[in-house]
Amino acid sequence: MIALSMKHLRYFDALAKIGHFGRAAEACAISQPALSLQIRELEELIGAPLVERSSRQIRLTALGEEFAERTRSILRSVDELQDLARARHGPLSGRLRIGVIPTVAPYLLPQVIKTLTRHYPGL
Repeated sequence: MIALSMKHLRYFDALAKIGHFGRAAEACAISQPALSLQIRELEELIGAPLVERSSRQIRLTALGEEFAERTRSILRSVDELQDLARARHGPLSGRLRIGVIPTVAPYLLPQVIKTLTRHYPGL
């Protein structure tokens, strides 16, 4: 039996947001038949339809709407965990000491610190 995967969730999220198999497949950089297969697998895994299909667009079922909300929450949490891991194990993390002469410090440091903390939140 196939297990529920992040791929299933990401593809379903794209389909729920975009509302069209072809455009959602394009956004996911896969073919439309591959996306359709993944969505059918997902529906089989949970044992219920998430999508009402028509020739022009899709509509989420009531379960599909709730599933989409929870999927977005899960994906947000996973993305936050990945960001945290990258920030902690990235090239710059921990304590940083900067030496600069006092006459230049008030002009240079605010922008440098702002840029560093934006790019390296682990500092």
